[in-house]
Amino acid sequence: MLTRNIRVAVLAACLCCAAVAPAQAEELTPARRQEVLRLVEAMGGKELIMQFVHQNMNTVKKFRPDITPEKAPLVEREISAMVSEKIAAPGGLAEQLLPVFAKRFTPQELRELTAFYESPTGRKVVSVMPGAMKEARDVAQRMAIGMIPELNQRVTDVLKRDAGRSAEAPGGTTQQ
Repeated sequence: MLTRNIRVAVLAACLCCAAVAPAQAEELTPARRQEVLRLVEAMGGKELIMQFVHQNMNTVKKFRPDITPEKAPLVEREISAMVSEKIAAPGGLAEQLLPVFAKRFTPQELRELTAFYESPTGRKVVSVMPGAMKEARDVAQRMAIGMIPELNQRVTDVLKRDAGRSAEAPGGTTQQ
């Protein structure tokens, strides 16, 4: 149950980032909860939590320089256990996010998504998508930085044109 609750929390968090049109809300029955939990399990929710904990160990080490490299795995396991407990606790994150997730997908959509994520392609998406999205974000950021000079010039030009229009007097003549 703990593993399933972790997966629900991770999947629900991922869905917050997706542009998903809400489906008609349905009652969160035990069967519906199981559909959501199965999908989360197929998406590798627990593994995503563990990746998050692992990726943030450097931050923990900054606040706790007494954590030696030899002790880091011990501390990482303890942090993972605590996060899992908080997610699975009564009234915890998993319980709070389940209805949010369930109301966005019909039972049929949950089954279809689960089938996809249980397929080889779905497992690959779970595995490679975080890295692909990071790389895509880096490419987009480099492109945006490269556009700054042209963007700045175009903003300057449009403001000048607008100022010129504002200075026009009624009747089409320009005041000087």
